[in-house]
Amino acid sequence: MMQTLLRIDSSLRKEGSYSRMYGDIFVQMWKERNPGSKINYRDINKDRIPHLTQEVTQAFFGRAEDDGLLEISDMLCEEIWESDAVLLTCPMYNFGIPSTLKSYFDHVIRVNRTFRYHGDQGYEGLLKNKKAYVITSMGGKKTDLETSEPFEQYLQQLLGFMGIEDIKMVSINGTASEDFILDQEIHYTNQVKQMI
Repeated sequence: MMQTLLRIDSSLRKEGSYSRMYGDIFVQMWKERNPGSKINYRDINKDRIPHLTQEVTQAFFGRAEDDGLLEISDMLCEEIWESDAVLLTCPMYNFGIPSTLKSYFDHVIRVNRTFRYHGDQGYEGLLKNKKAYVITSMGGKKTDLETSEPFEQYLQQLLGFMGIEDIKMVSINGTASEDFILDQEIHYTNQVKQMI
C-alpha cells in the first residue's frame, strides 16, 4: 500500500540547518523502506503562513462569512488529512518553536476538522491512526538526555490533541559545540534511521 508522508520544515536556515539535514536523512531512509511512497513537502519558512486574525478565528466557528478566509486553513487541514505520516523538523528558538510553526498549528488545530469538542466528555482528536516523526535541534547540550525540553513536550501535546499519538522523536542537541560533528553526527544519523 502506498504511504504518503508530509514533511514540514521550520528552520530559518536553508544552509547549515541540522534539523533539515537530519530530515533529509530520514526521507532517504523512508524512500528505501517505502518504495513508491508519495512525499509532500512544506517549507513554512519559505511559504509563510499568516498569523491568525479575529476574522479567521470567527470563521473557524462559523460566526463570520468565509469569503476566502479559510482557504489557507482548509488547504493545510486537507494536506495533513491525506497523509499517513508526518515528519516535523523543528529547531528551538528562544526556548520555543519557531513562530512560523506556531502559525501552522494555529491553522490546522481546528474544531470539527482535526478535533471535536464533546462538552463534559472533553476533546477528541480526529487524526487517529497517523504517525508523527519529530526531529528537533538545539545548540545547547541537554543535561538530562531522557527528559524532553518544554518545546518538545509542547509539540507532542499539539500532535496528541489532534489525535496523533504514535510519535517518535529524536532530539539533536549540542549542535553549537565545536566537537559536535566529530562526536555526534553518526550517532544521531543512526537514531534517525531507527525511527522508521
